[in-house]
Amino acid sequence: MLLNVSYNKRPATLPVKGLLWIGLLTLTISRGQASTDINCCSDGFMWLPTLNCSDGSSIKLACSSGSYLIDPEVDTEDKFFVMHEYEKTWLQLSDTNITADRFCVAKRETGSQVVLLCFVDEYSTYSATWKNILFCALSIISAIFLITTLAIYILLPELREVQDKAMIAVVTSLAVSYIILSIQILRPSNEEDYHICVFLGTRDASNRFVLYLGFMSVFFWLNIVSFNIWRTVWFQDFIIKDKSLFIVYSIIGWGGPLCFLIATLVTHHAEGKHLKPGFGEQSCWFSGHDQTWAYFYGPIAILLALNVIYLGLTGWRLWHQYRDYSGNKLRALRFKCLLYVKLIFVMGVTWIFEVLSYADHTKHDFWMPMDILNALQGFIIFLLLVAMRKRVRKLLAKKRLCGINFPKSWTVYEDEECEEVLPEEVELSQHN
Repeated sequence: MLLNVSYNKRPATLPVKGLLWIGLLTLTISRGQASTDINCCSDGFMWLPTLNCSDGSSIKLACSSGSYLIDPEVDTEDKFFVMHEYEKTWLQLSDTNITADRFCVAKRETGSQVVLLCFVDEYSTYSATWKNILFCALSIISAIFLITTLAIYILLPELREVQDKAMIAVVTSLAVSYIILSIQILRPSNEEDYHICVFLGTRDASNRFVLYLGFMSVFFWLNIVSFNIWRTVWFQDFIIKDKSLFIVYSIIGWGGPLCFLIATLVTHHAEGKHLKPGFGEQSCWFSGHDQTWAYFYGPIAILLALNVIYLGLTGWRLWHQYRDYSGNKLRALRFKCLLYVKLIFVMGVTWIFEVLSYADHTKHDFWMPMDILNALQGFIIFLLLVAMRKRVRKLLAKKRLCGINFPKSWTVYEDEECEEVLPEEVELSQHN
């Protein structure tokens, strides 16, 4: 619903003592009002998300601690009124009156009117509170553990199965996302930060979507991981070789997010009244709840649901249909299934609570534990894929990567993922 700003003037009582007195009083009032220019841009020009006007000039608002956008189209609770009375102008927002030196009014390309409002000291101080510092630190920790995991998988040639390659893609995408997220948290809140949204200060408009592309790639590749373990169990004699199969996976894993990115770019820049992402308008992320659900949480929810289906069917076959059988291959498949069930569970649950936390406008602190867990996904992935995986620890002890002497006891670990079938064992495929 389009909510335009209302300009209300409260009439003062004017004693009628002649046309001259009325004229002088009117002139005095008009001068007082004219002296207060509340427009962000000159007449006829619109405000752009770059915090500039459509004529190329900067907005007239000077804020020492940065500004933020008030847009009734995004949040209906942000309805505002500009009031004029007794030669003074102020903004009425909810139950708060804001002086004219702290805001300006602008018109957007859509025709709606918005307000740019300066942060006050307590708001600018909030950006450096312990919560922001905490989540930034956790994001950096996650990125470090993800990079460590990635380095180990790259340096160990034995970890070259299709499943491992898919996990390398997951870890890479998530590491890039956490690095960008950390930079976004650390950046100062000021009127020049739009170009940091455009990715590290560059002016290429498409680069502001790098964070979006990174997170979407994580969930597409995670879906491929689940699909591949399901495919391995249900279709053991698959006609496509692993090398060709990984090429197909790569097309889907990178092509799917790229298609979403292109669609988001088109809708972001296309003219019209459709639901636009609104990147960089209110923050470096989506501009509202509907946009976030349509472009991000919705697709993620579908991918997570598919993960549950794939792993559910895989678990049913491995533990129900094959419950009376044993063998190295069956044991290895069960181990891998459990490994990725844990991975999907951790990432799925944390993101489900992330969605719930986002939907809860009250911002209660009881979401804090799940937000912390979500920020520590990189550390959890390191535990699952490296620290708790005997095959990886055994290889680390044998290879002595970077000259590090790992515990010798790791070298005698039994490889739970070895699929070599002994002659006396019955092939799993015979029990289909």
